[in-house]
Amino acid sequence: MSFFRLTIAEDEIAKKTEGYRNLMSMLYGFTIAFSVTLVSGFWYAFFPRDINWNASQTVLILHLAGGVMSLFLFIAYFFLHQQDKKQRWYMLLMPWKLRQEEDETGQHFRQRQLGHLLTWMLLVIYATGLTLSIPGLLFYLGTVWMQGYYTSQTLIAAHLWGSVLLIPLLFTHMLWIARRGS
Repeated sequence: MSFFRLTIAEDEIAKKTEGYRNLMSMLYGFTIAFSVTLVSGFWYAFFPRDINWNASQTVLILHLAGGVMSLFLFIAYFFLHQQDKKQRWYMLLMPWKLRQEEDETGQHFRQRQLGHLLTWMLLVIYATGLTLSIPGLLFYLGTVWMQGYYTSQTLIAAHLWGSVLLIPLLFTHMLWIARRGS
């Protein structure tokens, strides 16, 4: 039994389909890229940069590259996961229409609500991260532009605290799946 049983594939025949293998490949790739991004981001945020400036910049580049890679893998995984669960992707834009189906258990409904919250948290984290990286990218293109101080501090706080809040939500989501599978 895999810890990451995130599909409705309950029997061995359904697990051998190409869609299931694609979904699991995206999940494993996203997990690795997201883990690298998370560890390097917390390292960059909490480790003093004045000890070794070059190592700090290397960690920042690793964080940016991992973040972009995990964003692309998250988008692919999201659409495959929605297709596998037979849900429409645009329901994410209308969370007020998220209702419990008649044949759906309460735990599955709460897990679906948590999945929507996780998706929105990830979108906020990715949006703030990309917005924070714009001045650096523009500098490498030859343009100097800085966001305002309070704008930068607000984006940094949203990015950092969104990541901190995401961790327990992600573990809760995964533990519910493991509990349902046993």
